[in-house]
Amino acid sequence: MPPRSTPSDPSDPSNPSPAPTRKDGRDARAPGDGNRLYLGDNLDVMRSLPCESIDLIYADPPFFSGRSYGLNPSSEGSQPHFRDQWPQGLEGYLAWLVERLREMRRLLRPSGSLFLHLDWHAVHYAKVEMDRIFGYDHLQNEIVWSYHSGGGSRRRYGRKHDTLLWYTASREGYQFNTDEVRVPYDAAIASSRRRLFHRDGKVDGSVWEIPRPPNHSKEWTGYPTQKPEVLLERIIRAHSLPGQVVGDFFCGSGTTLVVSHRLGRQWVACDCSPIAVEVASARLRQSGEATAQGGLPATQFIVDEGPFPEDRLPVRPPD
Repeated sequence: MPPRSTPSDPSDPSNPSPAPTRKDGRDARAPGDGNRLYLGDNLDVMRSLPCESIDLIYADPPFFSGRSYGLNPSSEGSQPHFRDQWPQGLEGYLAWLVERLREMRRLLRPSGSLFLHLDWHAVHYAKVEMDRIFGYDHLQNEIVWSYHSGGGSRRRYGRKHDTLLWYTASREGYQFNTDEVRVPYDAAIASSRRRLFHRDGKVDGSVWEIPRPPNHSKEWTGYPTQKPEVLLERIIRAHSLPGQVVGDFFCGSGTTLVVSHRLGRQWVACDCSPIAVEVASARLRQSGEATAQGGLPATQFIVDEGPFPEDRLPVRPPD
């Protein structure tokens, strides 16, 4: 799949498209050549990928929460498999995050979108950095994901929402499939006026009421930061087309990957945690068996552990 910036017609055999290149000009394997799950530092992984090769990126990084996370509450704090703790404080966290957001911007196609998923801890600081990377006028929406579980307090209002910042690579011409996010109108429409309204409803607003997956649901894996499939399904349907490439470089339990396959998208993903890659791989295999029974091709993917470029940076701060 050649980058869209290639001037030649890829369908014309007399004008073959050049091989995709990495940021440093060397040949690179383009996303879309096969679903690939990387175990390692996402900065190294992204640097190995060609420019303008991904249509949609969903980024769910650490939130600057100051917590440690395990696969269940009893393991939290004792044997965590990742820590969202930053010895250099907010300044160190933002420096770590910005370096990765810049790479994501480079990877997006001109029609591509990036969804950055954070919460109250640091989203306002991250927005300022995203404005610098993408441009202030490339922010399309600040989306509130509202849920009812967790976050209760007697000292303040319950913290029951996350924030998703939707930025686009271009100010115009970005992918937005409005018919995928239509909801019923708030009030009944008189028959004499129905011709003035869309028959499938209005485009939904920027507050999304979507419950977290309960721990007794079929999709629940026990992964502490797992996001609901319904949330990712909405993003992927609205901002990509079948056959296009979705990227998730903090893939955790693999929700983005499972939903992308089910919707006919290709994907490239990464996590630095061996436990996350193990959980995501098992979930993909299980999901692949289910989709195969439903008539879709079984999930085909490769787990890649490198090698990556040697100038590695730690994907999370030292303990």
